[in-house]
Amino acid sequence: MSDVNLATMCYASTATESCSSIEIGLIVEAAKKNNARSHITGVLFCGNNYFLQILEGPRNNLNILYNKIIKDERHTNMQVLELREIGSRCFHEWSMKFVHSPAVAAKICKESGFKEFNPYLLDGRTLNALALAFRNHHEPSELTPIKAERTEEPHKKSSFDILKLFGRHT
Repeated sequence: MSDVNLATMCYASTATESCSSIEIGLIVEAAKKNNARSHITGVLFCGNNYFLQILEGPRNNLNILYNKIIKDERHTNMQVLELREIGSRCFHEWSMKFVHSPAVAAKICKESGFKEFNPYLLDGRTLNALALAFRNHHEPSELTPIKAERTEEPHKKSSFDILKLFGRHT
């Protein structure tokens, strides 16, 4: 991957009512494919009806991606929390890692002193700590990044309920 003018961008946004678990799956799959072509790596976290995404890559490629992301109607209130140059990637193994553990949101709240997860309130120190936590986090059914892209396990994917993460009950 080309690391010329390497930067990281972190943003928060609020999921719209139309953003279902199927839509989030589509976002993650498209991101894996498209980000690899654009030399972008990163992580997407969903919790309490919010998205928190950390992206890494060449500045120009991040700018192009950002302009696509802000037009996506599956989320609103997009706010860039951090944008800075970096010397190396934190998520070099993943074109898009997806973290969907309610335990991660609970830990973030506990360590940050928040009653509920709200990425708009996070500061730079907390964002950097989160990046490390996301990088090292493994979902119980998560396979290694290389195997995950080659292995299909639809029965595990269908048991995930994103509405629980967003605090919505069916």
